[in-house]
Amino acid sequence: MRAIALAFCVCAALLLSGCAFGVSGGLILNDADQRRAIEIYKAALAKDPGDWMLHRRLGLAYFDLKDYTLAEQSLQQVQALSPGDPASLLYLGLSRIGKGEREAGLDVLANFRWPFKFYHQKFVQEEAARLRKHPEEPAQEVIQDILEALEAGKREQRELERDKPGGIDSRWD
Repeated sequence: MRAIALAFCVCAALLLSGCAFGVSGGLILNDADQRRAIEIYKAALAKDPGDWMLHRRLGLAYFDLKDYTLAEQSLQQVQALSPGDPASLLYLGLSRIGKGEREAGLDVLANFRWPFKFYHQKFVQEEAARLRKHPEEPAQEVIQDILEALEAGKREQRELERDKPGGIDSRWD
């Protein structure tokens, strides 16, 4: 319950501080907002170190700041607490690429699994396989290519779910 209240407070504070919603529906946070969020997540984790969602949020905040070493540490903690969590696995692979461990990151992504989201995983896996053939591509471009592949997979998954009779609610992709 505390985690929910904390998340609500973080969102309210971010909105009141002038953050905007982006085109994708997510919040657009500047570096100062990310650093404040990191401090809030750390304080919450001091009280509840087993909260894997807080570890994931912390890892994603570090990832957004391009602090790939700390992102990787937080996302590995998620895997210890909630093995197989798809979002943390995706960003764990991307963090390794950002750190310069391209092959280790691509290994994670080539074996990426997202239960019930076939196209999410298919597009990421295929892009990871393609990128192995292009070692000259800079890390930031590799990360962007993988994220674009994920978005394409999400679009394809939504189409599949829309076309099914009684399709699945796409809010959960």
